Amino acid sequence: MLLLEFAAQGVRGVSPPGGRVTLRPGYNVVSVDGPALRRLLGALLLPDPRDGEAIPRTAGGPGTGPLRAGLTLIGADRITYRLVRDFGASCQLHRFDPDKRAFAPVAQELSDVAARLRETVGVPSPSRLAALLTLTVAELPSKAAGPASSGASLAGLQTRPRPPATAGEARQRVAALEAELVKAEGAEKLQYQLDGLQSRLFKLEEALRNGQRLREGVAEADGRLAALQPVSAAAAALGDPEAKLAALARATVRRDEARRQAEEERQVLAEAEAHGAPTRPWLDPRVLIAAGAGLACLGLGVAGAVQGTQLRTVALLDLPAFGLAGWLVHAWIDRDAAWGRLARRRRAVEEQAEKAEQQFQHDAAEVAEIVQRLGISKPEELRDHLLRLDAARRDLEERRAALAAWEGDPETAGALSEKGQVEEELRVVENELASEAGGYVRDVRTVESELERARAEAEAPLPAAEPMPDALSLQPPAADGAAATPTEPLHALLAAAAVELGGSAAAAGRAVAAKASQLVAALSGNRFSGVGTDDRGNVQVLVGGRPAPAISQSGLDRDLIYLALKLALMEQAVAADRTVAVVEDVFAGLPEGARRAAGRFLKQAAKAGQILHATADAAIRESADHLA
Repeated sequence: MLLLEFAAQGVRGVSPPGGRVTLRPGYNVVSVDGPALRRLLGALLLPDPRDGEAIPRTAGGPGTGPLRAGLTLIGADRITYRLVRDFGASCQLHRFDPDKRAFAPVAQELSDVAARLRETVGVPSPSRLAALLTLTVAELPSKAAGPASSGASLAGLQTRPRPPATAGEARQRVAALEAELVKAEGAEKLQYQLDGLQSRLFKLEEALRNGQRLREGVAEADGRLAALQPVSAAAAALGDPEAKLAALARATVRRDEARRQAEEERQVLAEAEAHGAPTRPWLDPRVLIAAGAGLACLGLGVAGAVQGTQLRTVALLDLPAFGLAGWLVHAWIDRDAAWGRLARRRRAVEEQAEKAEQQFQHDAAEVAEIVQRLGISKPEELRDHLLRLDAARRDLEERRAALAAWEGDPETAGALSEKGQVEEELRVVENELASEAGGYVRDVRTVESELERARAEAEAPLPAAEPMPDALSLQPPAADGAAATPTEPLHALLAAAAVELGGSAAAAGRAVAAKASQLVAALSGNRFSGVGTDDRGNVQVLVGGRPAPAISQSGLDRDLIYLALKLALMEQAVAADRTVAVVEDVFAGLPEGARRAAGRFLKQAAKAGQILHATADAAIRESADHLA
């Protein structure tokens, strides 16, 4: 159930300029008096013969001046209905016929209207409205006369009946109704046109809602792409990222191969160097022994020759001895040359490895700069970023293509064109209706029926009515005249919600604990960090990370806890029933930041249905989907 508009005449605090308030799905902020709006909607959605006395009048008192109201709404069956009620006489419910493009009456007796509203239109029960779909100032713990004031809602709008009119008042009423009948006959056609146009506009907005979702998708994809702007700039700086990354991969392979070869060469050189440098010939014992043996043989040979003995033949042995020494020296020369080559080879290996590293650094410099600029740890992650960038671009292109296809669809173009025409026609008809009928129109049959009753009343005034008990009291009457026992408001709130949702008060509190914790933190400036319930349904609040009974907090703090729980329950109920909820100006005493947070939450909570918030607070009005 969603409301399209309401009209009021003679209602103090609600009657708008022109007599009519137009509403939209979502979060509607209405600049009217909250309690008066709540009572008016309660009298329309839950009609009762005694509603008139609960409605505040603009001037005079009961029995003076007309008190009338009307309501146009979309029912649970997706059909448009119009309810027109004169609180002193009649009530009629009309159903819009799309074939005839006009409203046809479906119920005229108050009991039949109430049954139709409940069974066909889908008006929630009084208890559900009280527990989940209404938030009033009077039910806050610090404002309530008794703690169990959470039931103050659309359901408690009955009081004593209006006293009977005198004969003079009846005659005056007949004259006023005769004048109104003349005006109603001229305005009836405009009223039907207005109702039909509003129904068409609502259906067109529903049909065009897919386009809004597509635009939101494009905006979301554009936001994701904007978040990847550094990656996009890096890709533009690289020119051809794939080629640069492929070149980097090849350079990495070459560097790794050069490192592997250098490591193998180092191992070979290390093994060769492990033997150490060749010993100098003059330090080599073998060379010294061979040279010494040769010198000894030469000395003996010389001595033998001098003496003329056979010892001179020993001199011949110096040749192999000196030959051995020479061979050992020659071998040292070869080993020394080989040792020198090892040193040169090591220098060559190191130079080659260094050149490979320098070449890699040169080849990877551009990519390394981009990696450093993006703040990632290694080049391989750059490819993942580029893949996400490509995916974001493709997603944006696909969403834009879908939006373009939707906008290019002839049906969409026709709906957009028709919506503009309907809005223009609606403005024209509203202006005509406001100028001719003052913004409030009742159908001819209603006025004629009321005129007949007024004439009958003028001829035979009604007897005095018996006083009725005050139904605005929120406490059940106690037995034997005993005072009613109040209950703690927070527990009473969860208990009432549990009755509607099924289960226990503790289960109802746990179901909304996460959302209520977020709300109470925002409303309290993080003085409270969470809300929960124990197994008996008693509410606890986290203060400084420690749980404390909510009942032990001050009255204003209990208000914040109550608001958090009730708003969380309201969001759940609006989403489940796709219906309307009413909120009074309950945030007036909170700081601006808390009021803004409350407005943002109500906007989010109303996405699945409709919320009417009666307030003139500028901090909250900026969050509204529609201002009325």
